[in-house]
Amino acid sequence: MDRFVLLDLDGVHPLMDKYNIGAITELNEKTVTDPQDQKVLRAMGRRKSRRHTRIVCFSAHFGSELMWAFYAAKHTGICLVFDTDHEFFRRAKPVVYCHSPTDLGHFALEPGEDDELAFCKSLPWQFQEEWRLVFQGDEPKKMPFPKEKLTAVILGYRFLEQHRNDLQDVLMKANYRVDIWRVDRLPNTYDLGLMKVEEIGTHIASAPMT
Repeated sequence: MDRFVLLDLDGVHPLMDKYNIGAITELNEKTVTDPQDQKVLRAMGRRKSRRHTRIVCFSAHFGSELMWAFYAAKHTGICLVFDTDHEFFRRAKPVVYCHSPTDLGHFALEPGEDDELAFCKSLPWQFQEEWRLVFQGDEPKKMPFPKEKLTAVILGYRFLEQHRNDLQDVLMKANYRVDIWRVDRLPNTYDLGLMKVEEIGTHIASAPMT
């Protein structure tokens, strides 16, 4: 409630007073005529739309130790590798890492544009080399990934062996055609390399793995 009152309603009351508007629902670009005020109005609309925005996140590289720790259950999970040569991935954009969201200067987007702040994160996260797909609205709940573009599954170096058969069964029953690799530490370094474990199905394509 505090966030709604202090942030989401920021700028509402001055606009209502200025244009002698009696209800928030009457605030729109027909009743608010000044271009600068319309920017404020669009910014409020953008804050509201974020509550109904879905974001799919990817990393450019598999070998970040922190990524495995944060997002793969401390190296016990998996990484999915996609060939991005497909229409589904065409709208993906790289994340911009900066000191402040105000560095972007994007605070008055036109209707239908992707919110640039959805592609903005603070500098400490730049190790992620993240790319994002942004989808407006609440549906569909499940993203329709192009099945044929999943080219590999990488196991964390702490992935439990007893789960491997379950993973194989899921991939085979769904007719995926992928390589299975395992992350391992390179000798005498903190770097992560790959060891091929096996193949599932007949290959359509292979992603470069270095």
